[in-house]
Amino acid sequence: IVVNNSKKTKLNIKNNNYKTLKLLYEANYSYSIGIIDATSQGYELPSKYAGVGLARKIGIDLTIPLLKNEHSLIFSTDADTILSKDYLKTVIDHFNKNNIEAAVVGFKHQKAENKYLNEEILNYENFLIETANKIQSAGSPYGYVAMGSTMVCNLKSYIAVGGMPKRKAAEDFYFLQELAKYRSVHNINNILVYPSSRSVSRVHLGTGFRMEQVKRGININNLYFSDEAFKLLSFWIKKGTHSWKKDILDLLSLIEKKNKNLNTFLINEGINNIWLNLQSSSPTQKHFIKQFHRWFDGLKTIRLLKLFSKID
Repeated sequence: IVVNNSKKTKLNIKNNNYKTLKLLYEANYSYSIGIIDATSQGYELPSKYAGVGLARKIGIDLTIPLLKNEHSLIFSTDADTILSKDYLKTVIDHFNKNNIEAAVVGFKHQKAENKYLNEEILNYENFLIETANKIQSAGSPYGYVAMGSTMVCNLKSYIAVGGMPKRKAAEDFYFLQELAKYRSVHNINNILVYPSSRSVSRVHLGTGFRMEQVKRGININNLYFSDEAFKLLSFWIKKGTHSWKKDILDLLSLIEKKNKNLNTFLINEGINNIWLNLQSSSPTQKHFIKQFHRWFDGLKTIRLLKLFSKID
């Protein structure tokens, strides 16, 4: 458990963290627990990096010497998240049965006290899940919901991708993206994780941030990507992954006939600079597809969807 804040954190949060540490030190548990003090004076996280990414990284990195082997699983969650009593067994069984290295677990936010906010949380959940499903249906390996409290991977894959990025926000998105590039990220559909429905957040992303926006009048429906955007994504992935031997000029000419803006988008993303290298470094069609998705990753996918949905 990483109890953390930066030197510049507000006093009320520091006081709350102090109480949390005191409770953890005084309690008795029937299992081993690691308590990391990243809140007391002299132990605070550096302001430049302080945030959820660095906190997760510290916690996970300190467990590495305690793990049995490279197949040992690393589970990531949050202090205000509730886990199903079947969480560990279900996830472990899924990993063993399917011989996988990384996954995200099915989730459902805890019920909010405010009826209106509760409805909006359900809308936000639907947006996240529907978007992930449509990205997956378009042929992308990035079709999963990136949520830190649902992530699981083994030690081998954690080390292979360089560990958890120490980002202030979106560490889960970038971490899972690297895992998807390394192997793949599976979806464990069982609902086993229940994140908080709170409408406060220290970062400008995630449920807490979105619910705070809702309070200020933001409409969750405006987050949805258009059907046209998903059609173009599907078209591009299908054409791109089947162009192992195709000349870049021929490919772009084909794309331009379908949609001039898509052609411009790909050029702006640097396709001219990378295409020959993707081809020359791929001895087989299967290898090329892997290389293609390493370049046209989750971030580029979201940029495409935003562009053709006219979302900033």
